[in-house]
Amino acid sequence: MTVTGSGRVAVRPDLVIAQLGAEVTAGSVQAALGGCTEALSAVSAALREHGVAGADLGSAGASVYAAHDPHGVPHGWTASQQLTARIHDVAAAGAGVSAALAAGGDAARLYSLALGVDDPEPARAQARELAFADAQGTAELYARLAGRRLGLVRTVTEGGVAGTAPGMARAYAAKSAMEIEPGSLDVTVGVTVQWDFAG
Repeated sequence: MTVTGSGRVAVRPDLVIAQLGAEVTAGSVQAALGGCTEALSAVSAALREHGVAGADLGSAGASVYAAHDPHGVPHGWTASQQLTARIHDVAAAGAGVSAALAAGGDAARLYSLALGVDDPEPARAQARELAFADAQGTAELYARLAGRRLGLVRTVTEGGVAGTAPGMARAYAAKSAMEIEPGSLDVTVGVTVQWDFAG
């Protein structure tokens, strides 16, 4: 008999993942790229000043392309660069992101904020136990209904819904800095178990 089970554990996020960047349009590639690099450097420096370690900052993309007005007429070049910041102090993340955007000026961009768990393994282990127990409970029910007894487990396969559900940070302006409400995240695991009948 083959049965699936699922386990879910709610955890408190301890990580904010911010996708930031800078975008500048200028008359030449060099001017656009230079202005963009300067703005992104200011964004990065502000994040470091608010406690984000260098190891938690990473380039996430860059591009330079011809700019056009709404009528399709060329008007210079646009340079764009992106930065991913992993902020471990959730309570201070809003202030740090706000400061970074202020430092970058009008060129600064905030593309997304997401919540995460720095080490999901303890919660995932608990979710695995719950998933197996869920599958076993269902298997025992079917065996009883069939007038049989469960025997040895033949196979166990993890898959389906395994993972950490991504959380979107709810941010809003309060006084001079953005505030982030972390809420909770679900760590889920799915398992498929095959049993023999004992008799």
